[in-house]
Amino acid sequence: MKLLINNKLLPFIWTACVFYLLSFDTTGASDSAIWKVPGIDKLIHFIIFLIFSYLWGVFFLQHSQFDEKTIIISIIIFGIGFGMGMEFYQKYFTNRSFSYWDGVADAVGTLVGIFWAKKSPYGHRGRNQN
Repeated sequence: MKLLINNKLLPFIWTACVFYLLSFDTTGASDSAIWKVPGIDKLIHFIIFLIFSYLWGVFFLQHSQFDEKTIIISIIIFGIGFGMGMEFYQKYFTNRSFSYWDGVADAVGTLVGIFWAKKSPYGHRGRNQN
C-alpha cells in the first residue's frame, strides 16, 4: 500500500480518471439498477473527490516545501474549483447536465479527503521536516 501511495504519478493519473469519468457519456446508463438507488450519484461524486484530494494531499504533504496549512487550503480550493468546473464542463460540452448538488458532494468529498490525508501516516513528513 505504501508503495502505491508514494507513487508520484498516482494523483495525476487519478485526476485524468476523474476528468474521464465526469466526461463519460451517460446516455442509457439510467436504465441500470445501480442508478435507481437514491443518492448514488452524489455518493459516487463524494468518493471520487475524496480519493482525489487524499492523493493530492499525501503527494504535497510528503513532497512540498510549503507549510501544511497552505497545502490544505490550496487543495481545498483546487478540489472545489475542479468539481464545480467539471459541472460547467458537463453542462456545456457533454450530454450531461449541471448539478449544484453534485458540486456539493464534490466539495464535501474534497474536505473529507484532505483531512484524511492529513491524519494518514502517509501524509506526515516527519517531526523535523516542516
